[in-house]
This record gives sequence, structure tokens and C-alpha cells, in this order.
Amino acid sequence: MNIWTVTNITLNFITLVNTILTIIICSLIFLLILIFHQRTRSIPIILAGHASLILIISACMLGSMCTSSLIGFVGIHLEQHKNTTWCIIRGFCVHAFLCALYDSYILQATYRLCRVVFYRRKRLLSCRLYIILVPIETCFSILCISPVLFQNDVIYLPTEYYCQTPFTNVRAIMYVALRLFLLPLIFIIFVHICLLKYIRKMHNTTCRKRMKQDKRHLIITRRLLFMLGVLLLLGLPSVTFLTIYLITGHLFSLTYRIGWLSVSISLVFLAYMLIQLTAPLKKTVHKILSRASTSRDQGNGSND
Repeated sequence: MNIWTVTNITLNFITLVNTILTIIICSLIFLLILIFHQRTRSIPIILAGHASLILIISACMLGSMCTSSLIGFVGIHLEQHKNTTWCIIRGFCVHAFLCALYDSYILQATYRLCRVVFYRRKRLLSCRLYIILVPIETCFSILCISPVLFQNDVIYLPTEYYCQTPFTNVRAIMYVALRLFLLPLIFIIFVHICLLKYIRKMHNTTCRKRMKQDKRHLIITRRLLFMLGVLLLLGLPSVTFLTIYLITGHLFSLTYRIGWLSVSISLVFLAYMLIQLTAPLKKTVHKILSRASTSRDQGNGSND
């Protein structure tokens, strides 16, 4: 094997490992929800379950693409290494569910805004409302990306051994970048700026109890800003390579590989941050770890 083949195999393998880690973490989150929070009528649990499901689907689609590419670079050519229906649908689903993932964080940011700023309007904090909004948001996200499917913009890339929208299709890739990446980020950034301004404004004018709540919201908002950085990492390499291509007309040979690698790394962090940002899940994990630690200490004591 030459250095080019080894590099592609290595990057594909790392990406595949990251997708597997994402699936494992999100599956554990689902188990926690089913075992400990099945009857909990909590909006954070609903949003966490929704985000984890989207993460699992995105990771499965991306993992399938990486597996196909990995097999191709090894030298094994399969039936799926063609412009087949499954290949096209898989490439489209990666775009569609990543869009749904970004939009799920729009929903989380909106909930945080309503909880902090519009906390007196109980209808905005209704579980039923978010149970309705979650499927609507997912369907809307998929529909928004569907033009690339209906206009045959998702094609088989012989050098990559999978289907996706090529960077050389500037019209389609610009639309995907704008709808999937830029617009959700602008909205999320705007919401968090409003939250920070509101919390700082209310800090000196509210009672002690409300100040404690705002302080807790501020801590969560800072964690959400960290998550925002991860979302930026998810799409930044691809946007950078696209910008370079638009300026120079040259597409870097590892563009697709590095782009999906950054996405896979971000998915792992987003899966982990779901636990950190969802208070009920975080408490449950701490309880489980505390019990495990206590049982281990008791076992060691009895052996002594």
C-alpha cells in the first residue's frame, strides 16, 4: 500500500471508531431514560432523548459511509460502490440528520430562553408542546435538505467510494452549508447572547432565590456555549475547504476525509455533553457511580 491509501484508511478507521463511541454513549443515554426516567414528564429528558436518537442515526449513516470507503481503499469492491439507490439515500441521510441535529439544539436553546426569560408563561414550558415540536422539527429539517435529493445533487464519488453532495457542485454545497450549518448557528448564538444579557441585567434587581436560579442558568449557558464551540468544530473544516475551493478552484485531496473526521469527533463530544447539560441524567449517572463506588468499597472491606 502507498502512503495515500494508508492515510485514507487511517482517517476512515478513526472516524468509524468515533461513530461507534457515539452510538454506545447515546444508547446508554436511552437506557438511562427508559430505566430511570420513563415516567418523568420533563422537557430536558424529552429533548435529550430526541438529540440522542438523532445522534445515533447520524452516527450510523456516517459509520456506514466510512465502512464503505474503508473497504474500497482496502481494495474490495462491492455492489454498493456504485450510484445505487441505497448509496444516494445514505449520503442524503447524513446531510438531513445532521441538519436535524443542529435544529434540535435550536429547540434546546429556545427552551432555555423560555425557561429563563418567559418562565411565567407556563404554556411555553409545557411537555405536550415539546412532544409536538420534536417530530415537527425533525420533519422540517429533513424537508429543508430534500432539494439536494430531488435535484440529483447527491452522487457517487469514485475516489471516495460513497455518495454525497460534491464540493465541486457549488450551488448545492452552498445551500447545504447555509441551511445545515450557518443559519442554525446564527440563531443559537443570538439566543445565547439574549440569555446572557438578560441574566446580567436581572442580577442586581431580583431576589436572592431568583439570583440563585439565574446563577444556575448562567452556568448552564456557559456549558451550552462550550457545546456551541463543538457545533462549530463539526462544520468548520468543511466550510474552510469550501472557501479555499471557491477562492483557488483547487479541492484538497483529503477534504471529505478530514471533514467527516471532524464531524465524528464532534458527535462524540455532543453525546457526552448531553449528559452534562441534562440535569436529571447527570444526577442519575452520579447516583449510579456513587452506588458502584460504595459497593466496591464494601466488597474490599469484607475481603479485608
